[in-house]
Amino acid sequence: MTIFIRWGAFSDTGVLRLQNEDAVLAREGLFVVADGMGGHNAGEVASAMAIKFLGAAQSSGIADAQQLNSIIKEVNEKIFQAANGQTDQRGMGTTLTALAITPTNKSKSENDSKSVTVANIGDSRTYLLRAGEFRQVSVDHSYVQELVSEGLITRDEARTHARRNIVTRALGIEPTVGVDTWTLPLIAGDRYLLCSDGLVDEVTDIDIETCLKLNSDPQQTANKLVEMANKNGGRDNTTVIVVDVLDKDNKVVSKPVDSTLLKPEVNFSFRKLIISVVVAVVALVTSVVTTSYARSGYFVAYEDETPAARVLIYQGKEFLWFNPTIEADSTLIRSDLNLVLDAEIVTRPDFSSPTDVQKYVNQIREVVDGN
Repeated sequence: MTIFIRWGAFSDTGVLRLQNEDAVLAREGLFVVADGMGGHNAGEVASAMAIKFLGAAQSSGIADAQQLNSIIKEVNEKIFQAANGQTDQRGMGTTLTALAITPTNKSKSENDSKSVTVANIGDSRTYLLRAGEFRQVSVDHSYVQELVSEGLITRDEARTHARRNIVTRALGIEPTVGVDTWTLPLIAGDRYLLCSDGLVDEVTDIDIETCLKLNSDPQQTANKLVEMANKNGGRDNTTVIVVDVLDKDNKVVSKPVDSTLLKPEVNFSFRKLIISVVVAVVALVTSVVTTSYARSGYFVAYEDETPAARVLIYQGKEFLWFNPTIEADSTLIRSDLNLVLDAEIVTRPDFSSPTDVQKYVNQIREVVDGN
């Protein structure tokens, strides 16, 4: 199936700020939101540098999550060097979330298999709306996210916490930085949202989800989300990118029905009708319950038994005719793990939510990066 990408993007200063330190890149194959920090002008410089260098790197093509990870780390070094080279820019940095359609090399055939690679540093976020389910793909690197992860506060409390703007990772602050990357399948019907914290500080996830479901055009949706943030206070810059994955026709094609074939059934008893309806309802409920059970839960496992096996996140269970499906590629390799972590992955640890499994893989990544 031929896949097309359609998007809309909007960045706004907000109600209270005098300048916009957010930066945005939205073009075929690469979408980036960067939220600068570091005082007057410096934050704006850092976010603009991140966008510039990522855009330049994309011109050569981004093959996979590993390459995107390396590119972002190079960007970090350049911002760090620039910050330490000029007094008025010292301490500048930027959060970042990026979505790349990989591979982006234009020399590739249009029919080559493609995927979505998501990367993030800081508290700029990427969300996914898939088959009616809305979830956050990225995991915030922030003080309040650590409190949420430890069960000390709720996600709603984090939105209004006094220290909600403290990030634990950012580009340009340190000479090296850890980058979280995720690889997901490219599926027609998916809708991705990339945003700075100016949106999520003002608009709840429930309202964001509702907006994404009610508005079909990505540009109008992006505009509406920024409008909602400003209406709720607009205390920060707000940047939004909405990315839609579409099939060839951009619509669900239904088979035509010839009304002349819809003839009434003669001598069809009411009792038979009731029985048919009951049987259909029971079958439908059984199917829904079975499918829901088979698709519930997540687990982490190796793709095979070789040392070069990737660490994958699976969704679902082996039940009846159902098989687990790959939810995401963590980009971690078995040979990089120590013996304790390797033995743990062999047991296929399971989790009830995508947030829990993402947190678990991020903890493994931190151990690997620390080595």
